[in-house]
Amino acid sequence: MNLTMREHLMMQNPANQAGSMSAQPPHPAKKLPRFLQNISSSAQSGWQQAHSLWQHRRQRRHLLTLLILGTTALTISTTACISYFFVRGLILDNLKQIALLKLEKGTDEIDRWLSSRKAEIETIAYDPTVSTLNWKLVEPRLQGEIYRLKEYFILSLIKPDGSLINTLGNRANAKDRPHFQKALAGQLNVSDPLISRTTKVPTILIAAPIWALPRAPNKVIGVLSGGIKLDRVASVANSLQYGSDSYAFALNSQGVPIVHPNSNLIGNIDRPAPSFLQSQDPALSRIARQMIDRQTNIQLVKIDKKWVYVAYAPLHEVNWSMALVIPRENIESQLQALNLLTSVVAGLLGPAMLAAIWLIYSSESNRAQAEREAMLNRIAGRIRASLELDQIVQSTVEEIVNLLHLERAAFGWYEPQNKRLQILCEFCQSDSPTQAINFAPYFVENVSVQSDQCEQIILSIDTLAEGVTQQPELEANSYLAVPVQTQNQPQGYLICSHATHWLWSQEEIKLLKAVADQLAIAITQSHLYSQTQDQVKLLNSALNELKKTQTHLVQSEKMSSLGQMVAGIAHEINNPVNFISANLPHTTKYTKDLLDLVSLYKQTFPEVPREIADFAEEIELDFIEEDLPHILDSMKIGTDRIRSIVLSLRNFSRLDESDKKLADIHEGIENTLLLLSNRIKNRIYIVKKYGKVPSVDCYPSQLNQVFMNLLSNAIDAL
Repeated sequence: MNLTMREHLMMQNPANQAGSMSAQPPHPAKKLPRFLQNISSSAQSGWQQAHSLWQHRRQRRHLLTLLILGTTALTISTTACISYFFVRGLILDNLKQIALLKLEKGTDEIDRWLSSRKAEIETIAYDPTVSTLNWKLVEPRLQGEIYRLKEYFILSLIKPDGSLINTLGNRANAKDRPHFQKALAGQLNVSDPLISRTTKVPTILIAAPIWALPRAPNKVIGVLSGGIKLDRVASVANSLQYGSDSYAFALNSQGVPIVHPNSNLIGNIDRPAPSFLQSQDPALSRIARQMIDRQTNIQLVKIDKKWVYVAYAPLHEVNWSMALVIPRENIESQLQALNLLTSVVAGLLGPAMLAAIWLIYSSESNRAQAEREAMLNRIAGRIRASLELDQIVQSTVEEIVNLLHLERAAFGWYEPQNKRLQILCEFCQSDSPTQAINFAPYFVENVSVQSDQCEQIILSIDTLAEGVTQQPELEANSYLAVPVQTQNQPQGYLICSHATHWLWSQEEIKLLKAVADQLAIAITQSHLYSQTQDQVKLLNSALNELKKTQTHLVQSEKMSSLGQMVAGIAHEINNPVNFISANLPHTTKYTKDLLDLVSLYKQTFPEVPREIADFAEEIELDFIEEDLPHILDSMKIGTDRIRSIVLSLRNFSRLDESDKKLADIHEGIENTLLLLSNRIKNRIYIVKKYGKVPSVDCYPSQLNQVFMNLLSNAIDAL
């Protein structure tokens, strides 16, 4: 892309910034352009205006910083207070939930225990023997269950009229008992603690209906109840503790304590005690009401003039509720670490804020420098990590614009022949169109001089040059062009522009020079990388050719070695086979003569001595006479096959045939099939349909290798 600037530009050496905007000729032999002389009188006032503007902005920035710090301090203090109470509430809620979970763990244990007992009583009630209501039959069954189920100390059979008989042999009437009435109505239930009328012991009774057999709907013929002691519930309640002075208690469905550390408060059906619902303590009465309503919660209340947390939860297997009373300090003492931390933080907040103000104020001047160094490090890192020049330059100009708050930044190559700056990468804050910079002749002359001296060029559009009748399209009043010196490359420029009047500081110029140096390194590395890539391509091409040649030579050598080995094996096999093949005809003739002689003996001497007859029978002479010719025929077939295989091996290798010759293709195929016969046998059926093909002028050994590869691949595919 190209960027065109139709206005004329003024060049100024940065050494003159502290004095005036007038520029000295870069070389004694050069004369100042006339447009520089026209604006030299206004340069001093322009510098004063820019300096005042910069000072004003600096003071406003400091006031804004102090305002931000004050607001931050107030915000931090308010946030700290809110956070303290928020975190304290979260921790306290968590501690309360832990206490409630501890209570619920105890209630779950009692529920599981009661559920098991109810299942046991219900199972016994379904027993056909129990359904007879015949005590003579039922008693042994119940005595056995008492022995098996250790939790029960008594089992009772109750008839519909309330008459009761138990395993202790006692009799009574339970018609007025609530648990009997519920069971007679078909409900499996657990009674509130009561004093047994037969044992006079505080007891919990589990009652189950006894149904008629075969079971008829709503027909209960009796009740089976099991008595268990209250000790298990009391032991679970006593085990529930949350620090010192904490205790648990349980209420029945009427709000009467059935388990409590104070035994005077405990009541049952036969020995009533005051219900907590009528307690003079309103907090305790309110808690009891919520427990009777089967609610689950934990509350901070004042009981007996002491602040305590009360966690309460209902039992699901029976209409009871349990509560855990915890002194307030047992829970809130765990907040001491938070309170101590809050005190320390509050004590350190003031000095910390003062230190923060001082650090922020003192580090403000270092922040910009740190950001610039970080940008240089990022650019250097990109150069080390990548050699993509376009990507590096594009990200660099973007970072310059964002860091220095520029309106535009660009990098381009200067073309002296066309007097143009060819833009490679550009980034701007606004949506300004991209154009090409066209340097005036006097500017081009000064640019070339300062480029030789590696100096930056400050360009300013404060006045219109001759021939320019309107403002340029690129609305900017101050530019900075920094040369990028490279070897074997055109002259590069890093151009930065502000949308308003701007006095370039030495830090900014120093930063841009450092960026230009990094870009020069990137350009050089990219050029070297391109050259290296070209050389690598040439080397890779040569290496590939070398590998192909080496592979061909290795293959040729392997084939030659294989042929020599095959020929040697064929020769070694051929000698003994020829010996066997040559002697087989004589052996066959001799054997035939001997068999004829044996036959003649049999005809001439039908009666032979017993010893000869026994030996002939022992060696199976008749079988030998029949089988020996077949053995000799098989040996002849085997030697012929070995000779054909040897011939195939020799024909297949053809080591002595390095030139072309006429060869029978069918013979080569047959030899190859013979060598592969062990892989074909019993698995593959070969169909041979040869046509009339004349001998072919070829390399027989290589052609046979082709047949071998084709047939081997075909066998492997199957």
